[in-house]
Amino acid sequence: MLVCISALLVTPYLLSNMLCAGAETIAIRVQLIAATFITTGIATILQSTFGLRLAILHGPSFAFLPALHTFEDMYPCSPDTDTSLWKEKMQLISGSLFIAVLIMPLMGITGLVGKISKHIGPITIVPMLVLLCIGTVPDIQEKVSLHWISIVEILLLIVFVILLEDFEVPIPVFSFKKRHVSFTKLRIFSQFPYLLGISVAWFLCWLVTVTNIEPIGSPARTDLNASVFVFENTPWIHIQYPFQFGFPQLSAPLIIAFTASTVAVMIESVGNYGICAQISQQGTPPSSSINRAFVIEGIGSMLAALMGCGTGVTTYSENIALMQVTKVTSRITMQCAGLLLIIIGVFSKFAAFLAMIPEAIIGGVLATGMSMICGVAFANLQNVDLRLSRNLTIVGISIILGCTIPTHFEKNPLNTGNKTIDESVGTLLKMRMLVGGIIAFLLDVIACGATRKQRGLKGKMKEKEEISVERDGFALSSDTFKR
Repeated sequence: MLVCISALLVTPYLLSNMLCAGAETIAIRVQLIAATFITTGIATILQSTFGLRLAILHGPSFAFLPALHTFEDMYPCSPDTDTSLWKEKMQLISGSLFIAVLIMPLMGITGLVGKISKHIGPITIVPMLVLLCIGTVPDIQEKVSLHWISIVEILLLIVFVILLEDFEVPIPVFSFKKRHVSFTKLRIFSQFPYLLGISVAWFLCWLVTVTNIEPIGSPARTDLNASVFVFENTPWIHIQYPFQFGFPQLSAPLIIAFTASTVAVMIESVGNYGICAQISQQGTPPSSSINRAFVIEGIGSMLAALMGCGTGVTTYSENIALMQVTKVTSRITMQCAGLLLIIIGVFSKFAAFLAMIPEAIIGGVLATGMSMICGVAFANLQNVDLRLSRNLTIVGISIILGCTIPTHFEKNPLNTGNKTIDESVGTLLKMRMLVGGIIAFLLDVIACGATRKQRGLKGKMKEKEEISVERDGFALSSDTFKR
């Protein structure tokens, strides 16, 4: 749970700034943080109990950031922006997101996603995730350039994750049975890098504040008037609820953008489900379990939309990687983590405390988080035969065209004479991960010259293997969504 907390903060920080709410930005950020924690907890419990039934932890998906950028382009912030319209903007985001994520449960119920997932492999997933990371570079640059403390945060995370990964810290443990203190060694730097990195960077921000090294109003100071005022006036307990920002509204370009992001999230989740099953020493998830998982993931994303989180939920690959380190793959662990996230979300004072983290630190977290996602993306290629020029060419073409085509339409907007078509189709053509992902998928399916194994796909499951899968951790007593 501690690994995901840092990622849970990024979207509320970015979205609260996009709403152009002026003095109310910090208060909105508190609501978004609390709502994100509650939604994440509920989605995690549902997925680990009724969905894939593995140790899956859900959270806000960065794949929806391109869709949020579409919103930002439609409603840019400026000195003349009416800050009182932020609720209407939030309603547009919530309504458009809700309609878009409906395809998750619909494809799960109909069984389509289970059939399509058999043809989605690393050659499709890798370009899409790489292009997602490339698309967030402007956000990273904007946040990191706020203050040098962002660079410090990045360096701290590099030290903790890479240089001190295997360093074991002796921790004193008191034994009531033996009545003495013993020491156990834990690799806390590799298990809690984000928590430690944020804590150290935040402490440095406090030092430069109390010593007045940074001038008043600096993004690195911890005593900004707005943050302190909101923290002091936030109630200890407040339950976030659906429609708290008003009844959702719709926008055609936003619906299209969020739908494209939803498709990307589904492709990403297919890969994560397989990796999680492998680490949990389970067989390949059958189609019935994949269908059920996407129904639950869709319900979690719908709840996130109605709560105003601004993004749907997805499986956190960082937590899957941590499972491989800790060897803890019990679904009960994730159910407890989900319950703790809900409890934390109810205590709104804690959300207000997290909202006081200087924005410059969030820039470092975003940069490192996207770096890890990019690294995980390339790790998917381990099962692909990279000796085949076919596979290398498809990945390379997908990434290059996934950058080139959107860049062209950003500089030369579509002009058909129909504003609706220009906005709708133009939105799709500007989304790097969608363009690259579609190109990779089509080329991987159409191009010959490689077996399923060489493409990184599992072989076709035999009937006796289907029966054995039904006896493992995926199945429910009554498999409602089996097709």
